[in-house]
Amino acid sequence: MRDSGGYVEGDADGRKAAALAELRARLENAVALSGLNKDQLVGRIKTRVGPISRTTVFKAFQPGAPVPTKRTVAVIAAGLKLPEEQTQELLDLQRTAASKPVPAPETTSGPGRKLGRPVDGTGAVAGVGDNHGPTIPHVTQLPPTAIRWAAETEARGESSLRPPKATFTGRADELAAIRTELLRRADGVGIPVVVVHGLGGVGKTELARQYAQTHRHSYDLVWWIDAAAPGAVDAALAEIAVRLSPFWGGTVPSERALTAWALSWLQQHDNWLLVYDNVEDPNLLWPHLGSLGRGHHLITSRHTTGWKRRGTLIGLDVLPRKDSVALLNAWEPFSSLEEEWHAGQLAKELGDLPLALEQAAAYMAQTVTSIQSYRDSLAEQLDEAAQDHSGEEQTVARVWKLTLTALEETVPLAVELLHVLAWLDPDNCPRFLLAPLAPGKVPVPSALGWLSAFSMVSLTDKTVSVHRLVQTVLRDKAIRHASRETAEGSVPPPPRGRPQAGRVLLEAVYPDGAEAAPDEAPDEAVLALLAPHVIALSGTDPGDYRPDLARLFGETSVYLHRQGQIVRSLPVRRAYARQVVAGFGPDDRTALIGCDALASALVAAGEFDDVIDDLKELRKRSTRALGPGDLTTLNIRATLASAYQDSGRLEAAVKERIDASAVAAEHLGPEHARTLTLRNDLARAYEYSGRYEQAIEIYEDLLRHEELLVRWEGNSAPLAANAAQVRNNLAGAYASVGRHEEALAHYHAALSELTHLLGPGHPTTVDCLSNLGYTLEAAGRIDEASPYYQEAWKQRLTSLGEDHPDTLLSQSNLAYLHLKKGEVDTGLQLCRQTLVQREQILGPTHVDTLVSRNLLASALAFAGKPEEAVDLYETTLGQRREVLGSGHPQTLLTLAALALCRLQLGNAAAAVPLLEEARTLQEQLSGPDSPDTLRHLHNLAAACREAGALDRARELFTTALDRRTQVLGAKHFETLITLSGLARLHQADGDLEHAIPLYEDAIAGLTEALGPDHPTTRTVSGYLAEARTP
Repeated sequence: MRDSGGYVEGDADGRKAAALAELRARLENAVALSGLNKDQLVGRIKTRVGPISRTTVFKAFQPGAPVPTKRTVAVIAAGLKLPEEQTQELLDLQRTAASKPVPAPETTSGPGRKLGRPVDGTGAVAGVGDNHGPTIPHVTQLPPTAIRWAAETEARGESSLRPPKATFTGRADELAAIRTELLRRADGVGIPVVVVHGLGGVGKTELARQYAQTHRHSYDLVWWIDAAAPGAVDAALAEIAVRLSPFWGGTVPSERALTAWALSWLQQHDNWLLVYDNVEDPNLLWPHLGSLGRGHHLITSRHTTGWKRRGTLIGLDVLPRKDSVALLNAWEPFSSLEEEWHAGQLAKELGDLPLALEQAAAYMAQTVTSIQSYRDSLAEQLDEAAQDHSGEEQTVARVWKLTLTALEETVPLAVELLHVLAWLDPDNCPRFLLAPLAPGKVPVPSALGWLSAFSMVSLTDKTVSVHRLVQTVLRDKAIRHASRETAEGSVPPPPRGRPQAGRVLLEAVYPDGAEAAPDEAPDEAVLALLAPHVIALSGTDPGDYRPDLARLFGETSVYLHRQGQIVRSLPVRRAYARQVVAGFGPDDRTALIGCDALASALVAAGEFDDVIDDLKELRKRSTRALGPGDLTTLNIRATLASAYQDSGRLEAAVKERIDASAVAAEHLGPEHARTLTLRNDLARAYEYSGRYEQAIEIYEDLLRHEELLVRWEGNSAPLAANAAQVRNNLAGAYASVGRHEEALAHYHAALSELTHLLGPGHPTTVDCLSNLGYTLEAAGRIDEASPYYQEAWKQRLTSLGEDHPDTLLSQSNLAYLHLKKGEVDTGLQLCRQTLVQREQILGPTHVDTLVSRNLLASALAFAGKPEEAVDLYETTLGQRREVLGSGHPQTLLTLAALALCRLQLGNAAAAVPLLEEARTLQEQLSGPDSPDTLRHLHNLAAACREAGALDRARELFTTALDRRTQVLGAKHFETLITLSGLARLHQADGDLEHAIPLYEDAIAGLTEALGPDHPTTRTVSGYLAEARTP
């Protein structure tokens, strides 16, 4: 997977040129928006700012002219009356364009290709492939017309608010604090973000709604976002685009395009408010907040952690007593002082919890019950509630028992519906799902209406939602009640409502019954709609084996996994594993396969806690029950090796793959397809740990073997596809050691064969296509790489969808390409977008999410924001050390990238120890002559040179040059970069007699290898010109 570690030698010129081009484009745009021509601008500057020549102003806009000075940019901005923030952005671009490049540290990057398996194998290591350029506007870059519409479109009081509660009382101090903090942060303290946090039921949502309603006319746009569900933020932003630009929004089929337009609008306009309700994970929201600083953000969350430096926290407690009493009075005005006194006592008994007070008030209003009578009834519920619940749950349990008792007597179906809803997702349950539960005379809509009247649910015309605290209390009570009714040693009956929740889901997904057509997959549209509710149901154990539920859980997990929603699939995978173990026994093949699938999903999600121990136990059980050479046992061993590998235990991964390959050869034979697949896996493990020569040896042997099989079997298509896949893998290993021409020849051959055998859109073909593009890019042939990236991205988008991990991988690499070409703004936007998607789909610490976070740090460094990059690199380094370990290759990438960023800031002394550590750990991992070790060695030499330790730098450069010459060859571009670094050292030491010939040799080699116009060649040519200047 693509994982940039900083910047490559020669990229400095690209960044400077891109910054200058961006500066001139922004100046031109500002002039156009002002309505002035350039002569009029000169006149305004002279009148309002001070003297300046016409030539100086005109040259600031002229392509090919020198970089305008800081003063020139400042006076032009003043003449155009640009805001301070916009002026500062122009000055930042000028600083980057005029900066002196940091000398020659080179990036370290992970394998940017997808390592494949023979077609009959399972699993893969994530790889690369992406589109290059603005040909896919809804992901990479909006069309210019859309960006212009976003800039020109005005919002005049647009809102998505629901009406606030008329009975809302109190909270004046909190409302004032929200307003004060948003305005204070908007004045320069930071991004205007306020987080309202507190326990469930204290009224966080209603406080946010009241603030938004109170200040609605202070904003041009107010938008409410139910932020608990994955993807909810993007979906809500897409609705902004449709509301503000219905003509354009109605013609765009992709939600991602609409989201991009909304982000563009928000980035170009002030005076808006976004309200994010019920945020569970701050990390999923932060990338949006980080790119939207011109408006206000108001967040509600139960969590107090994760908001460090991201916003102002305002804690919300229960209501003051007088406000609690006022809330009760708002529902039904008091008729006497005695009733007001009873209201105060009731508020005390309910702990002043707003949700409980609302429920109690609704009950009294619907049943015409006095407060005193309600208190008497409530007291009768105290003992049982105290035993079953604690805290706020105890309070609401007492209230709801009275409410449910009243409803049970009048509309029993309403109570049944509520118990069923307790086991489903709390938000937006389709009302049609509940229809099978109404066999009697009272229809479901009427029963739901009663629940709404008692403030137990929230209704729309199509959905019903329940407060999470309601669900918690109802589920806990149902589970405890079932347990109490069970005789000792017996299996408890299912909790109330759970069987019915399963039944309605089964009837919706399998209208003809789960037993009918077992080989026919259910309707994916139905699965997509009901997946949140299946996930919620899967979180609880039904208590016995149910073949129909096992099928529902199994097929839902496969659907989610196929959509790339690995983390969301985990509860359903667990439920399926529990079901098959209960139904078949823990040592049955079906149960072993189910448990292996769960473990594989956990590994793919980056959740390594306990999974390795579980897999070792699973391997032992499978070996005992089925035998060591059984395919199921071998598959479990492959999953265990992947868990070792992905968690950073590379030596253990290699050992497990060696052992599994030997066992397969012994029991299945050396020619068996599974044996060959396991040997391919072993080569991948060697390659992943930097032992490329051992990987190449296995790949070459496998390719010879596969080609012999193809000839023996008369060009069998599956065997030919296997051979092509092994060729793809061999090509990647060649590329990893710099043998680019051999790699490209094998990739072209493999791509031709796979296209013919599998088709151009097959995932294996697309992997090879993107790998070929990656190798062209690694060889410095970026323009040639572009169409391969572009086609691979399009194929993945079409076949997998825009949120699939492989598509996001392509998107991540596209961001990197934009950065390498100097298209910094586009690269930054795409980095942030990909990070948001990966956090939502994979989680904040998944290995792919950490790749995106690392890439965003790299983008910030490219954009001339090294201080921000250092902060993000340090965060990513800590997370990678925790998740993967200090010696993992990806951890070493971040360590080196952080060092290079400190070097970019001029702090070479801080960079040197980091690079020393990276070099030492990499050498322990893959040996002293691996390409990765040599990159760290080169970077360490460059850092020592910048730190003034010239003798140490000379020793390191000499060692790096000797080793690169031996390993890669004298004409390899990385060897030539080290040659240039040594020349730079001689130049720093004043030894131009040695520096100039070395520069000349390096330039001659780079011109041949990369071309005269490659950024690296131009950079080294600049060094030579500098050395020759007296």
